[in-house]
Amino acid sequence: MTGSLQPGLAVRVRLLPSGGGTTSNAIVVPEDAVQTLEGRDIVFVRTARGFKAQTITIGQRSNGRVEILKGLAAGSQVATKNAFLLKAELGKGAGEEE
Repeated sequence: MTGSLQPGLAVRVRLLPSGGGTTSNAIVVPEDAVQTLEGRDIVFVRTARGFKAQTITIGQRSNGRVEILKGLAAGSQVATKNAFLLKAELGKGAGEEE
């Protein structure tokens, strides 16, 4: 039977969001950027004086990425790799928190 799937054959699949479109306005950051502080999710946003902790609301996690639903403006620069070091500094009282 031509065109039917059989065990052991490779297939290529493209998954689309439930809306069917391929564009999205979602803000997505690497999973390493999201930290937990006192029971809330945060990212460290770059400011003129360094970084500040910004509380966020997260959505879905997938493939090492996290969707930000609330609390982060598009275009914001956030710490990604080693963001846990900023969290540690904040715990020592050296960081700035909002």
